[in-house]
Amino acid sequence: MKALLLLLGAGMLGGASILLAKLAVGAGISPLSYLFWQCLGAGGVLLVISTLRRDMPSFAPRYLRYYFIAGLVSLALPMGVGYFMVPHLGAALAGVFTAMPPLITYLLSMCIGLERARLGRMVGLMAGFAGVLVLYVPQLSAPDSTLLVYLLIAAIIPLSLAMGNVYRTADWPVGANPVPLAAGMMLASALYCLGFETLRATLMVPSIDQSYLWGIIMVQIVVAALMYMCHFELQRVAGPVYLSQIGYVMALTTLIGGVALFNEELRPELLITLGCVVLGTFLVRPGGKKATSHAVDV
Repeated sequence: MKALLLLLGAGMLGGASILLAKLAVGAGISPLSYLFWQCLGAGGVLLVISTLRRDMPSFAPRYLRYYFIAGLVSLALPMGVGYFMVPHLGAALAGVFTAMPPLITYLLSMCIGLERARLGRMVGLMAGFAGVLVLYVPQLSAPDSTLLVYLLIAAIIPLSLAMGNVYRTADWPVGANPVPLAAGMMLASALYCLGFETLRATLMVPSIDQSYLWGIIMVQIVVAALMYMCHFELQRVAGPVYLSQIGYVMALTTLIGGVALFNEELRPELLITLGCVVLGTFLVRPGGKKATSHAVDV
């Protein structure tokens, strides 16, 4: 029951993040600047919580490696691409990509020998792949190839999230607790965003009178802090494959939110794709092991 509640909580909060990002980008802030303020603020909140618990994040090289690799593949890269794609694809379609990591996580596990190929699971992979084709194939013959380009770029999201799911479990430091690890990952992600936006000379600091935008950022900080507390605790107790199912809840949240809040069209291909992906992951889902059982101390 604890794992299920964490899954639902992290998934709904993750979907809310995508919807909030659409509001923020629509208000004029660049996607990576928005992600920077989100990571900096939420990382700071988690750092304070860790300090109050007397469980500060370690800055030993082994931990710094974890923060920066996890921060890149689990947050900065996929969420940065996702926030950039929301204005072009819509929240509903962008959210569908978050439902694909479980399939890729299992496929990666097979490739490196952690899982064996089984008929039912192979059928599941084919079902998920068929769902993805429903989105992509029509665009191959479309007169305007712009959407296809956006879809190809958006494919980075599930691939990176799946890699992050596997990495965070495989390299989880022995004895480390979820909140300080989440704080370190988010602050490392903030540094990635800061560096990239500074190089482009586009880091945006909203002015004092932009209360609407600051309000969205403040809500996002709270949402992100709560989401990653649930996220890392779920990873600790249930492992990467079960954790990856957060994508289903995120996809459903953004699908409903996109239609209800932004009047996005509920296109049949979105429902078909989401259904195929959910069915595929139900078939391929292996029994997950706790993250701590894979942790190594290097």
